[in-house]
Amino acid sequence: MAFPDASLNAQLWDLAERVAQDNFLELFELKTHPQGGKLVLTVALDKKSGPVTLDDCTAVSRDLEKKLDELDLIKTSYLLEVSSPGLDRPLRNLEDCLRFQGSMAQFTLAEPLEGLVSFQGRLLGTDGARVQVQVGKERTVWVPYALVKAARLVVE
Repeated sequence: MAFPDASLNAQLWDLAERVAQDNFLELFELKTHPQGGKLVLTVALDKKSGPVTLDDCTAVSRDLEKKLDELDLIKTSYLLEVSSPGLDRPLRNLEDCLRFQGSMAQFTLAEPLEGLVSFQGRLLGTDGARVQVQVGKERTVWVPYALVKAARLVVE
């Protein structure tokens, strides 16, 4: 099976995003990969008003599958997986850091900052370009988000 091209992935993203919005959710991530002669379409949902529930995932899965079948976008058999980003979700931008202010997070930086490259700390806030992180009991670091290679919440 040929791997989906960028055009198909864009169409799938647009469709999944519309279905998520119709269910008062946000599309967090969409991935495709071939597996055993099928295309696996993995959709992760988010909700600003609280955690994504099993009912949320079920509703989006049902609606998205119906739309995919109607539009016949995927020309082979496929497997649809719908879930949430999880408790250890990635922090993709400063908005995510602000949204989860007060939570613990793991950061990996592209280059050292104040002697730190990989560290955990509590999210304290943002200023538009940086995230403030409390590292340890008494150390606060302002991290330019442009330096962040990876960031995710830590389950406490």
